[in-house]
Amino acid sequence: MLVISLLLVWSLAVAHAETLTDFSISPTPNATVTEPPGMWRQAKRRSTLEDTCITTSGITGTCLSRFKCMRQSGTVNGYCGTYGVCCETNMQSGSSTRQKRIIIKSPAALTSDLSTYTIEAFSVNVQQLRIDFEQFELNQPVLTDAMLECRDYFEAGGFRLCGVNSGQHLYLPFNVAAGIDQVTLTFTVPTRWTGSIWRLIVTQLEGPTASTKRRSSATSSYAGSTNTLQDLRNIFASHHADYELLAPAGCHQYYTELTGTIRSFNYQAMLGSNYMPDLSYNICIKSVASASMIEYAFSKFSMSMQIGDAEGYDESCRATVHTTGRQEDYLMIPQGILAKNIAYQPTYYCGTNDNLLVYASPPYLMHFSSDDLTLDESIETGFSLTYRLRTSIL
Repeated sequence: MLVISLLLVWSLAVAHAETLTDFSISPTPNATVTEPPGMWRQAKRRSTLEDTCITTSGITGTCLSRFKCMRQSGTVNGYCGTYGVCCETNMQSGSSTRQKRIIIKSPAALTSDLSTYTIEAFSVNVQQLRIDFEQFELNQPVLTDAMLECRDYFEAGGFRLCGVNSGQHLYLPFNVAAGIDQVTLTFTVPTRWTGSIWRLIVTQLEGPTASTKRRSSATSSYAGSTNTLQDLRNIFASHHADYELLAPAGCHQYYTELTGTIRSFNYQAMLGSNYMPDLSYNICIKSVASASMIEYAFSKFSMSMQIGDAEGYDESCRATVHTTGRQEDYLMIPQGILAKNIAYQPTYYCGTNDNLLVYASPPYLMHFSSDDLTLDESIETGFSLTYRLRTSIL
Protein backbone atom coordinates (compact mmCIF):
# COMPACT_ATOMS: atom_id res chain seq x y z
CA MET A 1 0.00 0.00 0.00
CA LEU A 2 2.86 2.40 0.80
CA VAL A 3 4.44 1.87 -2.63
CA ILE A 4 1.10 2.40 -4.39
CA SER A 5 0.50 5.59 -2.40
CA LEU A 6 3.94 6.97 -3.29
CA LEU A 7 3.41 6.21 -6.97
CA LEU A 8 0.02 7.93 -6.89
CA VAL A 9 1.48 11.04 -5.25
CA TRP A 10 4.33 11.14 -7.79
CA SER A 11 1.90 10.76 -10.73
CA LEU A 12 -0.29 13.62 -9.45
CA ALA A 13 2.81 15.79 -9.00
CA VAL A 14 3.96 15.09 -12.55
CA ALA A 15 0.51 15.91 -13.94
CA HIS A 16 0.54 19.19 -12.03
CA ALA A 17 4.11 20.01 -13.08
CA GLU A 18 3.39 19.53 -16.81
CA THR A 19 1.26 22.69 -16.70
CA LEU A 20 4.14 24.76 -15.33
CA THR A 21 7.19 26.10 -17.11
CA ASP A 22 8.92 27.18 -13.92
CA PHE A 23 8.43 25.03 -10.82
CA SER A 24 8.77 27.89 -8.37
CA ILE A 25 6.14 30.31 -9.76
CA SER A 26 2.61 29.43 -10.85
CA PRO A 27 1.66 31.24 -14.07
CA THR A 28 -1.29 33.58 -13.91
CA PRO A 29 -4.23 33.25 -16.34
CA ASN A 30 -3.53 34.53 -19.88
CA ALA A 31 0.16 34.89 -19.06
CA THR A 32 2.65 34.15 -21.84
CA VAL A 33 4.85 31.19 -20.91
CA THR A 34 8.22 30.82 -22.59
CA GLU A 35 10.87 28.14 -22.31
CA PRO A 36 14.15 27.36 -24.00
CA PRO A 37 13.69 25.44 -27.26
CA GLY A 38 13.71 21.69 -26.76
CA MET A 39 13.67 21.98 -22.96
CA TRP A 40 11.98 18.62 -22.46
CA ARG A 41 12.92 16.91 -25.67
CA GLN A 42 16.00 15.25 -24.29
CA ALA A 43 14.20 13.72 -21.32
CA LYS A 44 11.45 12.28 -23.52
CA ARG A 45 13.74 10.75 -26.13
CA ARG A 46 15.34 7.38 -26.39
CA SER A 47 18.98 6.94 -27.32
CA THR A 48 19.83 7.90 -30.88
CA LEU A 49 21.18 4.40 -31.41
CA GLU A 50 17.81 2.92 -30.48
CA ASP A 51 16.11 5.17 -33.06
CA THR A 52 18.02 3.52 -35.92
CA CYS A 53 16.16 0.94 -38.01
CA ILE A 54 16.62 -0.89 -41.30
CA THR A 55 14.00 -0.33 -43.98
CA THR A 56 12.52 -3.06 -46.16
CA SER A 57 14.90 -1.79 -48.85
CA GLY A 58 17.88 -2.64 -46.62
CA ILE A 59 18.93 0.94 -45.90
CA THR A 60 19.01 2.95 -42.68
CA GLY A 61 15.89 4.74 -41.48
CA THR A 62 14.57 6.33 -38.30
CA CYS A 63 12.14 4.58 -35.95
CA LEU A 64 9.19 6.93 -35.42
CA SER A 65 5.47 6.77 -34.88
CA ARG A 66 3.49 6.81 -38.11
CA PHE A 67 2.13 10.26 -37.22
CA LYS A 68 5.62 11.75 -36.68
CA CYS A 69 6.88 10.19 -39.89
CA MET A 70 4.03 11.74 -41.90
CA ARG A 71 4.42 15.09 -40.13
CA GLN A 72 8.08 15.18 -41.21
CA SER A 73 7.09 14.36 -44.81
CA GLY A 74 8.74 10.98 -44.43
CA THR A 75 8.09 7.70 -46.19
CA VAL A 76 7.06 4.60 -44.24
CA ASN A 77 9.32 1.74 -45.32
CA GLY A 78 8.97 -1.06 -42.77
CA TYR A 79 8.25 -1.41 -39.08
CA CYS A 80 10.25 -1.24 -35.86
CA GLY A 81 9.77 -1.45 -32.11
CA THR A 82 6.33 -2.22 -30.75
CA TYR A 83 4.24 0.33 -32.64
CA GLY A 84 6.81 2.26 -34.71
CA VAL A 85 7.50 2.51 -38.42
CA CYS A 86 10.87 2.70 -40.15
CA CYS A 87 10.75 6.17 -41.66
CA GLU A 88 12.83 7.74 -44.43
CA THR A 89 12.88 11.51 -43.95
CA ASN A 90 14.69 12.93 -46.95
CA MET A 91 15.70 16.59 -46.84
CA GLN A 92 15.34 18.59 -50.05
CA SER A 93 18.11 20.78 -51.44
CA GLY A 94 17.86 24.43 -50.45
CA SER A 95 15.83 23.70 -47.32
CA SER A 96 16.57 23.83 -43.60
CA THR A 97 15.53 21.54 -40.77
CA ARG A 98 15.51 21.32 -36.99
CA GLN A 99 14.95 17.58 -36.91
CA LYS A 100 17.30 15.67 -34.66
CA ARG A 101 17.97 13.03 -37.28
CA ILE A 102 17.56 13.50 -41.02
CA ILE A 103 18.46 11.65 -44.23
CA ILE A 104 19.89 13.57 -47.18
CA LYS A 105 19.78 11.86 -50.58
CA SER A 106 21.06 13.04 -53.93
CA PRO A 107 18.37 14.04 -56.45
CA ALA A 108 17.36 11.59 -59.16
CA ALA A 109 18.94 13.91 -61.75
CA LEU A 110 21.54 16.65 -61.21
CA THR A 111 19.77 19.72 -62.58
CA SER A 112 21.86 22.18 -60.56
CA ASP A 113 25.55 22.63 -59.78
CA LEU A 114 24.79 23.33 -56.14
CA SER A 115 22.86 21.47 -53.45
CA THR A 116 22.76 23.01 -49.95
CA TYR A 117 21.23 21.70 -46.74
CA THR A 118 21.02 23.80 -43.56
CA ILE A 119 20.83 21.99 -40.22
CA GLU A 120 19.48 24.14 -37.38
CA ALA A 121 19.83 23.20 -33.72
CA PHE A 122 17.22 20.73 -32.47
CA SER A 123 17.59 21.96 -28.88
CA VAL A 124 19.79 24.10 -26.66
CA ASN A 125 21.63 20.94 -25.57
CA VAL A 126 23.06 20.08 -28.99
CA GLN A 127 26.86 19.76 -28.92
CA GLN A 128 27.94 17.90 -32.06
CA LEU A 129 26.78 16.99 -35.53
CA ARG A 130 27.55 13.48 -36.77
CA ILE A 131 27.40 12.80 -40.52
CA ASP A 132 27.37 9.16 -41.66
CA PHE A 133 28.18 8.72 -45.35
CA GLU A 134 26.05 5.67 -46.08
CA GLN A 135 26.66 6.36 -49.78
CA PHE A 136 29.16 8.87 -51.15
CA GLU A 137 30.48 8.78 -54.71
CA LEU A 138 31.68 11.87 -56.54
CA ASN A 139 34.23 12.42 -59.28
CA GLN A 140 37.83 11.66 -58.34
CA PRO A 141 40.15 14.63 -57.75
CA VAL A 142 42.17 15.86 -60.73
CA LEU A 143 45.93 16.51 -60.65
CA THR A 144 47.17 19.70 -62.32
CA ASP A 145 50.71 21.07 -61.81
CA ALA A 146 51.23 19.01 -58.63
CA MET A 147 47.96 20.31 -57.20
CA LEU A 148 45.16 17.83 -56.51
CA GLU A 149 41.75 19.45 -56.96
CA CYS A 150 38.23 18.27 -56.22
CA ARG A 151 36.10 19.70 -59.01
CA ASP A 152 32.98 18.05 -57.61
CA TYR A 153 33.01 18.07 -53.83
CA PHE A 154 31.17 17.97 -50.52
CA GLU A 155 31.97 20.75 -48.07
CA ALA A 156 31.09 21.29 -44.40
CA GLY A 157 32.89 22.63 -41.35
CA GLY A 158 36.18 23.23 -43.17
CA PHE A 159 36.22 19.75 -44.78
CA ARG A 160 36.23 19.34 -48.57
CA LEU A 161 35.81 15.75 -49.78
CA CYS A 162 35.40 14.07 -53.14
CA GLY A 163 35.88 10.60 -54.62
CA VAL A 164 34.47 7.54 -52.83
CA ASN A 165 33.76 7.83 -49.10
CA SER A 166 30.90 5.38 -48.52
CA GLY A 167 31.06 3.99 -44.97
CA GLN A 168 33.00 6.96 -43.59
CA HIS A 169 31.71 9.39 -40.99
CA LEU A 170 32.50 12.88 -39.77
CA TYR A 171 31.95 14.87 -36.57
CA LEU A 172 31.52 18.64 -36.65
CA PRO A 173 31.24 21.10 -33.73
CA PHE A 174 27.63 22.13 -33.25
CA ASN A 175 27.62 23.67 -29.79
CA VAL A 176 24.65 25.95 -29.30
CA ALA A 177 26.06 27.23 -26.00
CA ALA A 178 29.20 28.35 -27.88
CA GLY A 179 27.17 30.21 -30.48
CA ILE A 180 27.09 27.57 -33.26
CA ASP A 181 23.38 27.07 -33.89
CA GLN A 182 23.43 25.93 -37.52
CA VAL A 183 25.64 24.03 -39.97
CA THR A 184 25.38 24.09 -43.77
CA LEU A 185 26.25 21.02 -45.86
CA THR A 186 27.05 21.71 -49.52
CA PHE A 187 27.47 19.51 -52.58
CA THR A 188 29.05 21.31 -55.55
CA VAL A 189 28.86 19.28 -58.79
CA PRO A 190 29.77 21.46 -61.81
CA THR A 191 30.69 18.41 -63.96
CA ARG A 192 27.21 16.88 -63.46
CA TRP A 193 28.85 13.45 -63.46
CA THR A 194 26.10 10.83 -63.84
CA GLY A 195 27.77 8.54 -61.29
CA SER A 196 27.37 11.10 -58.48
CA ILE A 197 25.32 9.74 -55.59
CA TRP A 198 25.07 10.51 -51.91
CA ARG A 199 23.01 9.34 -48.97
CA LEU A 200 23.89 10.96 -45.66
CA ILE A 201 22.48 10.29 -42.20
CA VAL A 202 22.82 13.51 -40.21
CA THR A 203 22.34 13.32 -36.44
CA GLN A 204 22.39 16.11 -33.88
CA LEU A 205 23.99 14.85 -30.67
CA GLU A 206 22.90 16.26 -27.34
CA GLY A 207 24.76 16.48 -24.07
CA PRO A 208 23.24 16.57 -20.59
CA THR A 209 20.79 19.34 -19.80
CA ALA A 210 22.47 22.41 -18.41
CA SER A 211 21.56 22.94 -14.76
CA THR A 212 19.34 25.92 -14.10
CA LYS A 213 18.84 27.82 -10.90
CA ARG A 214 15.40 27.37 -9.38
CA ARG A 215 13.82 30.62 -8.34
CA SER A 216 12.54 30.64 -4.79
CA SER A 217 8.97 31.61 -3.96
CA ALA A 218 6.91 31.45 -0.81
CA THR A 219 3.86 30.54 -2.88
CA SER A 220 5.55 27.51 -4.46
CA SER A 221 4.67 24.12 -3.04
CA TYR A 222 8.20 22.93 -3.95
CA ALA A 223 10.15 25.92 -2.67
CA GLY A 224 11.57 24.21 0.38
CA SER A 225 12.68 21.02 -1.37
CA THR A 226 16.08 20.21 -2.82
CA ASN A 227 14.64 17.17 -4.61
CA THR A 228 12.19 18.86 -6.98
CA LEU A 229 10.63 17.29 -10.03
CA GLN A 230 12.96 19.43 -12.15
CA ASP A 231 15.93 17.80 -10.39
CA LEU A 232 14.45 14.37 -11.11
CA ARG A 233 13.91 15.30 -14.75
CA ASN A 234 17.57 16.35 -15.07
CA ILE A 235 18.70 13.04 -13.57
CA PHE A 236 16.47 11.03 -15.89
CA ALA A 237 17.47 13.18 -18.88
CA SER A 238 21.12 12.20 -18.47
CA HIS A 239 20.20 8.64 -19.38
CA HIS A 240 18.65 9.85 -22.62
CA ALA A 241 21.57 11.97 -23.81
CA ASP A 242 23.57 10.69 -26.76
CA TYR A 243 26.48 9.44 -24.67
CA GLU A 244 27.04 6.42 -26.92
CA LEU A 245 27.83 8.67 -29.88
CA LEU A 246 29.24 11.90 -28.37
CA ALA A 247 32.93 12.15 -29.29
CA PRO A 248 35.65 13.67 -27.09
CA ALA A 249 36.30 17.33 -27.86
CA GLY A 250 38.44 17.84 -30.95
CA CYS A 251 37.69 14.45 -32.57
CA HIS A 252 36.50 14.47 -36.19
CA GLN A 253 36.04 10.69 -36.35
CA TYR A 254 35.13 8.51 -33.37
CA TYR A 255 35.11 4.70 -33.18
CA THR A 256 33.41 3.08 -30.18
CA GLU A 257 33.79 -0.67 -30.84
CA LEU A 258 36.57 -2.84 -29.39
CA THR A 259 37.78 -3.58 -32.91
CA GLY A 260 37.16 -2.04 -36.32
CA THR A 261 38.55 -0.75 -39.61
CA ILE A 262 39.77 2.80 -40.23
CA ARG A 263 40.59 4.20 -43.67
CA SER A 264 41.75 7.56 -44.95
CA PHE A 265 39.19 9.51 -46.96
CA ASN A 266 38.85 8.31 -50.58
CA TYR A 267 40.91 5.18 -49.87
CA GLN A 268 40.24 2.38 -52.38
CA ALA A 269 42.42 -0.70 -52.20
CA MET A 270 42.15 -1.73 -55.85
CA LEU A 271 42.07 1.59 -57.68
CA GLY A 272 45.00 3.48 -56.17
CA SER A 273 42.98 6.66 -55.58
CA ASN A 274 44.50 9.59 -53.71
CA TYR A 275 43.76 10.95 -50.26
CA MET A 276 42.35 14.42 -49.94
CA PRO A 277 44.69 17.45 -50.02
CA ASP A 278 44.71 20.10 -47.30
CA LEU A 279 43.23 17.95 -44.54
CA SER A 280 44.01 18.08 -40.85
CA TYR A 281 41.79 15.99 -38.59
CA ASN A 282 41.78 13.77 -35.50
CA ILE A 283 40.70 10.13 -35.37
CA CYS A 284 39.72 8.87 -31.90
CA ILE A 285 38.91 5.42 -30.51
CA LYS A 286 36.93 4.92 -27.31
CA SER A 287 38.98 3.47 -24.46
CA VAL A 288 37.70 0.90 -21.97
CA ALA A 289 38.87 0.09 -18.45
CA SER A 290 39.74 -3.50 -19.34
CA ALA A 291 42.23 -2.50 -22.08
CA SER A 292 45.59 -0.85 -21.49
CA MET A 293 46.79 -0.72 -25.10
CA ILE A 294 45.62 -0.58 -28.70
CA GLU A 295 46.98 -2.37 -31.76
CA TYR A 296 46.97 -0.80 -35.23
CA ALA A 297 47.55 -3.37 -37.98
CA PHE A 298 47.95 -1.62 -41.36
CA SER A 299 47.10 -3.60 -44.47
CA LYS A 300 48.15 -0.59 -46.52
CA PHE A 301 50.08 2.58 -45.70
CA SER A 302 51.38 4.90 -48.40
CA MET A 303 51.98 8.63 -47.90
CA SER A 304 54.56 11.00 -49.30
CA MET A 305 57.71 11.81 -47.35
CA GLN A 306 60.18 14.69 -47.31
CA ILE A 307 63.32 12.56 -47.51
CA GLY A 308 62.92 9.84 -50.11
CA ASP A 309 65.82 7.58 -49.12
CA ALA A 310 65.14 7.49 -45.37
CA GLU A 311 62.82 5.40 -43.21
CA GLY A 312 59.33 6.82 -43.05
CA TYR A 313 59.32 8.08 -39.49
CA ASP A 314 59.45 11.37 -37.58
CA GLU A 315 61.78 13.96 -39.21
CA SER A 316 61.49 12.14 -42.55
CA CYS A 317 57.80 13.09 -42.49
CA ARG A 318 57.85 16.72 -41.40
CA ALA A 319 60.23 19.60 -40.89
CA THR A 320 61.16 20.51 -37.34
CA VAL A 321 60.92 24.13 -38.48
CA HIS A 322 57.95 24.80 -40.75
CA THR A 323 58.91 25.91 -44.25
CA THR A 324 56.30 27.10 -46.76
CA GLY A 325 55.92 24.73 -49.69
CA ARG A 326 57.61 21.72 -48.09
CA GLN A 327 55.86 18.38 -48.33
CA GLU A 328 54.11 17.46 -45.08
CA ASP A 329 51.85 14.43 -45.34
CA TYR A 330 51.86 12.15 -42.31
CA LEU A 331 49.86 10.15 -39.80
CA MET A 332 50.68 10.97 -36.18
CA ILE A 333 50.26 8.25 -33.53
CA PRO A 334 51.18 9.52 -30.05
CA GLN A 335 52.82 7.09 -27.59
CA GLY A 336 53.30 4.47 -30.29
CA ILE A 337 55.67 1.48 -30.32
CA LEU A 338 56.81 -0.38 -33.43
CA ALA A 339 56.05 -4.09 -33.13
CA LYS A 340 59.13 -5.04 -35.17
CA ASN A 341 61.35 -3.15 -32.72
CA ILE A 342 59.72 -2.06 -29.46
CA ALA A 343 62.76 0.08 -28.63
CA TYR A 344 61.79 2.34 -31.52
CA GLN A 345 58.93 4.71 -30.67
CA PRO A 346 58.21 7.09 -33.57
CA THR A 347 55.36 9.59 -33.54
CA TYR A 348 55.04 10.57 -37.22
CA TYR A 349 54.61 8.00 -40.00
CA CYS A 350 55.00 8.51 -43.75
CA GLY A 351 56.37 6.78 -46.86
CA THR A 352 55.39 3.24 -47.82
CA ASN A 353 54.95 1.00 -44.79
CA ASP A 354 52.79 -1.97 -45.77
CA ASN A 355 52.16 -4.53 -43.01
CA LEU A 356 53.02 -1.88 -40.45
CA LEU A 357 52.09 -2.92 -36.89
CA VAL A 358 51.97 -0.32 -34.11
CA TYR A 359 50.99 -0.51 -30.44
CA ALA A 360 49.95 2.60 -28.53
CA SER A 361 48.91 3.61 -25.03
CA PRO A 362 45.77 5.62 -24.23
CA PRO A 363 44.35 8.07 -25.05
CA TYR A 364 43.78 6.43 -28.43
CA LEU A 365 44.25 9.18 -30.98
CA MET A 366 45.64 9.55 -34.51
CA HIS A 367 46.12 12.77 -36.44
CA PHE A 368 46.05 12.86 -40.26
CA SER A 369 47.73 15.73 -42.09
CA SER A 370 48.04 16.41 -45.81
CA ASP A 371 49.25 19.51 -47.62
CA ASP A 372 48.07 20.85 -50.98
CA LEU A 373 50.93 19.29 -53.01
CA THR A 374 50.79 15.92 -54.75
CA LEU A 375 54.21 15.02 -56.10
CA ASP A 376 53.60 11.32 -56.81
CA GLU A 377 50.08 10.01 -57.41
CA SER A 378 51.24 6.39 -57.08
CA ILE A 379 52.44 6.95 -53.50
CA GLU A 380 49.88 9.35 -52.02
CA THR A 381 47.08 6.78 -51.74
CA GLY A 382 46.46 6.70 -47.98
CA PHE A 383 45.98 3.91 -45.47
CA SER A 384 43.70 1.15 -44.26
CA LEU A 385 44.09 -0.45 -40.83
CA THR A 386 42.36 -2.74 -38.38
CA TYR A 387 42.50 -1.71 -34.73
CA ARG A 388 41.78 -3.74 -31.62
CA LEU A 389 42.00 -2.96 -27.93
CA ARG A 390 44.37 -5.18 -25.96
CA THR A 391 45.33 -5.88 -22.36
CA SER A 392 49.03 -6.10 -23.25
CA ILE A 393 51.49 -6.35 -26.15
CA LEU A 394 51.90 -10.12 -25.69
